[in-house]
Amino acid sequence: MIRCFYSLPAILVASLSVSFADVVRAAEPFDLFLEKHCISCHGPEKTKGDLRIDQLSRDFKLGADAHHWAEVIEQVNSGEMPPKKEKKPTQEEIESFVTNLDSRIKEGRAGRMAARPAVSHYRLSRKEYQNTVYDLLGVRYDPAKPGELNEDTLWHGFERIGSELSLSPSHMDRYYRAAGTVLDRAFPVTSGEARKVRKTAADLRYNGGKEQQAALDRFGIKRPLRFLLFPGSIQNALSPNWFEKAGQEYSGLYKLRIQASGIRPPGGQPAHLSIGKRTGEETVDGILDMDITAPEDKPQVYEFEVLLEMPTTLEFCIVATDVVDRRSGAAFRNALSSRGGYIFTHSSETLLLNPNAPQMFDDKGNGLFSTVLLDWIEWEGPLETEAEKSRRKDFVPPDDATPEVVAEHLQRFAERAWRRSVNKEELDGYLQSYRDEREAGEKPTDAYRVAMQGVLTSRNFLYIVEGDPTAREHLTDLELASRLSYFLWSSMPDDALFSAAQSGTLNGEGLKKAVNRILADSKINRFVDDFSRQWLQLHRVGMFPPDKKLYPKYDRWLETSMRAEPVEFFREMLTKNLPMESFIDSDWTMANTRLCDFYGLPEPKTTRFQRVSLKPEDRRGGLLTMGATLGLTSDGTRHRPVHRGVWLSEVILGKTPPPPPANVPAIEPNPPQSPKATLRDKLEAHRNDVNCAACHAKIDPLGLAWDNYDAIGQWRTHENVAAGVGANPLVNPSGEMPDGRSFKDANDFKRLLIDDREKFVRAFIEHLCTYGLRRVLTVDDEEDINAIVAEAKKSQYRVKDIVRTVALSELMRKR
Repeated sequence: MIRCFYSLPAILVASLSVSFADVVRAAEPFDLFLEKHCISCHGPEKTKGDLRIDQLSRDFKLGADAHHWAEVIEQVNSGEMPPKKEKKPTQEEIESFVTNLDSRIKEGRAGRMAARPAVSHYRLSRKEYQNTVYDLLGVRYDPAKPGELNEDTLWHGFERIGSELSLSPSHMDRYYRAAGTVLDRAFPVTSGEARKVRKTAADLRYNGGKEQQAALDRFGIKRPLRFLLFPGSIQNALSPNWFEKAGQEYSGLYKLRIQASGIRPPGGQPAHLSIGKRTGEETVDGILDMDITAPEDKPQVYEFEVLLEMPTTLEFCIVATDVVDRRSGAAFRNALSSRGGYIFTHSSETLLLNPNAPQMFDDKGNGLFSTVLLDWIEWEGPLETEAEKSRRKDFVPPDDATPEVVAEHLQRFAERAWRRSVNKEELDGYLQSYRDEREAGEKPTDAYRVAMQGVLTSRNFLYIVEGDPTAREHLTDLELASRLSYFLWSSMPDDALFSAAQSGTLNGEGLKKAVNRILADSKINRFVDDFSRQWLQLHRVGMFPPDKKLYPKYDRWLETSMRAEPVEFFREMLTKNLPMESFIDSDWTMANTRLCDFYGLPEPKTTRFQRVSLKPEDRRGGLLTMGATLGLTSDGTRHRPVHRGVWLSEVILGKTPPPPPANVPAIEPNPPQSPKATLRDKLEAHRNDVNCAACHAKIDPLGLAWDNYDAIGQWRTHENVAAGVGANPLVNPSGEMPDGRSFKDANDFKRLLIDDREKFVRAFIEHLCTYGLRRVLTVDDEEDINAIVAEAKKSQYRVKDIVRTVALSELMRKR
């Protein structure tokens, strides 16, 4: 995006051929304006915001400081500079200065564009690598597994900015191993069919269950033998030996089915089952999560698909914060796990209760806490469809192929892998490696695999390459096809898009048709998942786990649900092509059972995310009142209004405030003998520092508007101050926007944002373009951004229409 800063960072130029004083003596109106209204605060005597305007480069063709000059224009136009206490220039002076500076920036554009490198390289992110090898070869591979590909470097939440994604020797070593893994799965030495393993409750817990079934028969109980999973217990859900077979690759997609029912205490949470890898005595890192709402006598079959990197061991874990605090400890778990406890089915069967076991049910048979009754579990895999197998058809030559046929097959593979036409000469080195392997005695298949591995570790595969040694302004059709597919599918072009690019039809109506097809394809869900997560910086959710004593309602399942809510909200917005203002405020949200319980909303009919209506008294609606966006700026113990303001400024308004000065003291906790004070009160004192006041005046109101929500997004009217004298103080969410408009609470603040919807829409478009172009926007993109904004306005700023407009824009076709 075009980065906009409230206080501009310094670019110190080592030497200038002409001093600023000499320039001023030339008496040009432009320079006189700077001397009269700017240099006193941004010059040699005083350097506010670390900006020396007198040292900014005047060579607009070189463009070293062009973006800073563009920010000066914005500050002057908005009235932010000069500040209120300084003498204001006349409107005529402002117009003359802005026109002059804008003209200089535009005149230097051609020179700046010519100075850009002729070829640009953008490395694939881990997620894009995963999608690309799947779309190329039909192979499922998890690059985020420990020991696989290096984690991507983030830039303001985005994980695909080319300048941030370097390539080190450690990267190449991992890419080489990853390519080997992918090829092993695509072309296994021995083929194996998917296997189905089913384990009943008797198999999992009771070693066949003969003894337990005999007890049921003895008491005349007709209920089925079940495996009781209770909070705090971790039980086996998958063992590697269930599927392991010597010499066979068995990582891949698996289908999981379980038949289960749940015990839910009156007024409590539904039983939540998590399946994942053990991380502690009572916790797992869940890869599958489900609320079990089916009643005991009507168990339900739950079905999921999951990528498993074998060998792996998975465990069951029950998540239920309403019971762990008061029903914990080894003695409790041991009593429930004891075979002598006769817990084979619903334990309200009093005949089965061991009098020495802890009480689990009341006198009416209601469970005291959430438990799961498991009938059976079934795993099937690894699964592979015919469509997935067909993707690698004709890539590998037969063993008796001539050198010419081998070259043809490798060229076909390279063209799809590199997403462009490939000259035979480019493959000479790879074919030579094939010949070397054959001369060394390797089988044709193994020798050819070495060549394929070379193709998959080439920069042409790992990078999106745009341009050639001859500088040009626009992309070729093949480059445009890749840009569009990685923008909206996070992966390579499919056959139809590749063919359209080769035939030269990605223009005019042909381009519109292609973009509409891309948007209609199910792979658009990758864009929903990836863009929303990066745009909203959702990687920060749970970065500082909330203190369990302060926030006992917070658990891992709530955190997972919170992180999913804005993504599902974005999916609904895009699918229904809803207007942008719904991001700011809406009378609905997307929620599952856990979120509805947390927000105090009516429970949905299914356990999955669905659209839920909101009332004014729910105090929710839009992105800004979601638990994820309110909690991602917290530190685990308290809300942080300044951080909330910075996030809102950057994500919603597209303006990144500068970092705080060095050695700024932290806000101290409330002294025990002092009257209790809100964070707002402490910030007021903090803002008395002249070095902090200017920035905080613009940032703080954006965060203070949400003070009715605590560190995890719960509504409150009083701030809970741990230490101090007196009652907890009332929250005050009122404030004043930087332009002087006042608001009394969050709803009022939302109204002001909607009144300024064009600012939010423009920021959203800049985020989209940053994501799609894989680079930071510059002042030279401004005219194209303006054109996209104007086009988006014609469709009343509807989300899918905006995405389509960006994809069809002139900016998207420029190199």
